[in-house]
Amino acid sequence: MIIERIREMNRKNIFLKIVLPAILVIILIFYFRAFFTKGVYFNNTFLVKSVVGAERHYMGKSKHGGIHITVKGLEDTHDSIEVVYRLPGNVNRQYTVMLNHENKWYPSIENIIDKDGNIIFEGEYKKGQQYMVDKNGKPLFSFDITALRNVDIAYDESYKVPLKNIAEFAFSETDTFRGEIHYLIYAIILFFVTWIDYKYPLFLFKLNYWLHVEDPKPSEFYLTMQKISYVVFPIIGIILMIAAIY
Repeated sequence: MIIERIREMNRKNIFLKIVLPAILVIILIFYFRAFFTKGVYFNNTFLVKSVVGAERHYMGKSKHGGIHITVKGLEDTHDSIEVVYRLPGNVNRQYTVMLNHENKWYPSIENIIDKDGNIIFEGEYKKGQQYMVDKNGKPLFSFDITALRNVDIAYDESYKVPLKNIAEFAFSETDTFRGEIHYLIYAIILFFVTWIDYKYPLFLFKLNYWLHVEDPKPSEFYLTMQKISYVVFPIIGIILMIAAIY
């Protein structure tokens, strides 16, 4: 009987010291791989970026269906860049972005042409510029409702791709990582505070009161809430980590 108990304790120790940490490491590897996936947010949907030669592909799936945006050409070496949108509802849009290389360090957009050869923008737009300027030098300000969170997008024949969005794809301006860094930072802070409080139960308590009370002692209520925080804080941290990639 004693031998069996010892074996059981050894099995538990192996799980706690080896198996559980190994599982945690594997989960974190997959998590951070997803967190640092390169891509772009388009209409509240994250599209994963892949590069094939001079083409950039952004692919993802929204609740309406698959989205595939292709950018053909490089801003540094080509005179034009083609941006193709394949959207849900069999909505396809194709644009040609004509570039100006007079300033070899900062190429700019002269005009944007749709698939029928119509010029839908004529003026100037430089990478990083907050707004587009038409041929008369007038700034073009447009409020893009699709940039708002939780706004339902209607993909039909009337759907119009914002001009600024076309320009941003041409210059890879909106490329980003999938994860929201501020959520991750909040989660790490919660995990760190919980670990410190668990490892040194009176450290945070004394740190809070040492200037006001000599040799402070925690109340029963404090100790109870402290134990509850050991469960609540990690749960909140996990929720924040999940929210960071969704």
